[in-house]
Amino acid sequence: MNKKSQQEHPFFDPDKPGSIFVGIDRYHHYTPQQPLNALTFVQEGNSDDRFRQFLLDNIGEAECCPYIPDVELLRYDLFTMKRVPPFDPRVPFGEYISKVLLPFFQEHCLPPARRISLQDAVYGYRHKGEPDCSILKRYLMQESAYLDFRLQQQEKRTLYRCQPRYEFPLKVVENDFGYLVFSGNEIGRNGFRECIRHITDHYFDPHYDTGHLAVYDCMSVDDKLVPLIDASFKPCKPLELDYSFDFYPASYIGLGELPEKFTDRLEPVYYHSMEATAGAFIKFATDWNLNKDTRIAVSRENHDIYRLLTVMQNGYMNIHEQPFTYSGELLPYAEKLEKITQVRAPGDFDADKFRQASLEIRKAADGILKRDFDVRGHRSLEKMLNDPAVVFTVGSQKLNGIQKSALASGYALYIPENNTYVTRHLLYCKANLEEGRIEHSSKPFNVKTYMMKDGLLYPLPEEKKTVQKTENKNKRSNNRIK
Repeated sequence: MNKKSQQEHPFFDPDKPGSIFVGIDRYHHYTPQQPLNALTFVQEGNSDDRFRQFLLDNIGEAECCPYIPDVELLRYDLFTMKRVPPFDPRVPFGEYISKVLLPFFQEHCLPPARRISLQDAVYGYRHKGEPDCSILKRYLMQESAYLDFRLQQQEKRTLYRCQPRYEFPLKVVENDFGYLVFSGNEIGRNGFRECIRHITDHYFDPHYDTGHLAVYDCMSVDDKLVPLIDASFKPCKPLELDYSFDFYPASYIGLGELPEKFTDRLEPVYYHSMEATAGAFIKFATDWNLNKDTRIAVSRENHDIYRLLTVMQNGYMNIHEQPFTYSGELLPYAEKLEKITQVRAPGDFDADKFRQASLEIRKAADGILKRDFDVRGHRSLEKMLNDPAVVFTVGSQKLNGIQKSALASGYALYIPENNTYVTRHLLYCKANLEEGRIEHSSKPFNVKTYMMKDGLLYPLPEEKKTVQKTENKNKRSNNRIK
């Protein structure tokens, strides 16, 4: 090829035969990031091998997309490249293909030697090990797995609003449950907002203790990460009219399920300790209320819990503050405190009365909190006994649900497994619901007592005699040893 011809045709020799590989999205939603995945001129080497590599390169790039784009992979074999329009490097690949090259093939009635959809190439490579499955197309149509694959891609295409690229940054939420990854696309932005809303609404929930909350940005994606992005979206809930997400602990991704060194790519954005205190909660709620991506509002229930915790912490309630659900119930205590503080001279202030009144309003707020709510870190003993997830152990004996229910109902338990020298003080137990503690004794309590036998709860008659017989038996045993 002479110098002038080389300047006019920098990508191919017009005097030689060759092949042209084209990758194009009919809807113009997707353009490969690698130019050679959009347009490749081949005049050397084995064209079949080069076309297979062209398919594999496009598959590799598509695997990092939210869905497999509607791309057609075309192969043209030409005996001469002389009439092929030269490519101008100043013109985008997509424009050259759609406005120059493909019209040229149509004008000269040059059909492609191979025409494969990128989705078929991906399916064939995943399930058959071969990307060029054009010969098997009619057989693929009979496979349920192929039809499911095409349907899944169509659903994802709709879900991502025909956006075949992930928008960045990705948002990564991490806590004691694991990780959640959200894209920067509309579905991911909605998912991230709903995730923060769910965590806010369940901030005080003892069954949703996240331990802490960290948010990161991620600016890259690979094929191993793609199945985990926006995985909390659940499209199959029939009664949901809008976006539906699942943020239960089991929905989180474990560290071992993430791609290798994924955490090294994360850029910290936010951290919170998630302590069940008034100050920690209001900071968390304020942060995400002011965040333009979330704008989270506090529920009435959480607002009541926050106000009660504030009273418990300060030992005081300002009667001039905006009232909340329990203001009326706490008002007598608050007015009493207000009256104590209204003195004419500093010497008239009675610190002891103030401390006593402050203690009273603290106890009142704590009583309301345990009566009407179930707040982690402030749970009543009765609620914990009725919670199947909370384990109670007396000595070496783990209490079952029936035993816990008996204690919550005000009854005592006799545990014969503790009838040893070391644990005899744990032979009887009962719940002191007012003080929030389990009491133990080697002697029976003055309440109805039960014991477990063959998986059932039986009332224990004449508890004192039982203890006395046990003590006498142990004394006789000790005498024999002597």
